[in-house]
Amino acid sequence: MNMLLGTGALLLALGLVCLMVRRTLIGALVGVQLLVLGASMNFVMSGIATDARQNGHIFALLIVLAGVAALSAGYAIAVRMFYLREKVEMDELRTLRG
Repeated sequence: MNMLLGTGALLLALGLVCLMVRRTLIGALVGVQLLVLGASMNFVMSGIATDARQNGHIFALLIVLAGVAALSAGYAIAVRMFYLREKVEMDELRTLRG
């Protein structure tokens, strides 16, 4: 049980590192998805540990659904940005106005 909670914490840490290190939008979206998966894994494992399995699974499902919605919006922005500028860098997001 503790090993699985540690794995969830490791996924959270990897997602945070990926967000800080990556300069491209796709890399940042991968980091966000790692954060979402780590959080949902921790919710499921803490639900199992406290005999509230359904609550942990429901929270994890809601987190994954919200993460998928954010990921699809991010990929749509990345595709549009590549279409307009032929590169997908985080610094270019500030210039998407107008």
